[in-house]
Amino acid sequence: MPSTVQITNGTIDETLDDSGNGTAQLGPTGPNESWLPSNVSVICSSNTLEATCRVYAGPSPTPAYFKDITVDGSTGDATDKCNVPLPKGWYVWAVWTGGDPGATATLNVDGTSTLP
Repeated sequence: MPSTVQITNGTIDETLDDSGNGTAQLGPTGPNESWLPSNVSVICSSNTLEATCRVYAGPSPTPAYFKDITVDGSTGDATDKCNVPLPKGWYVWAVWTGGDPGATATLNVDGTSTLP
């Protein structure tokens, strides 16, 4: 019988490159694990330049899997538009552009994880 619990490994940091760009991804890691995100948030450690952040849910950060965008990718924002089941190999992606070079960008995914 499957077990459903809160996502426990739902935060990851990424350092923005010299252009203030970066990509982070989070998703299920177990062989038969799946995630159902309920809320996704992004923020950066500095906001002299305000990054734009696009959020995707799928196997790649491509237009077919686009879910939401924020112009507050540095000061912080959240979305509930990623509530699609994520099997292993699918991820929530955060793609920052135009932020502070060297800033730490954080992706956080809240929701449930289902294990067989």
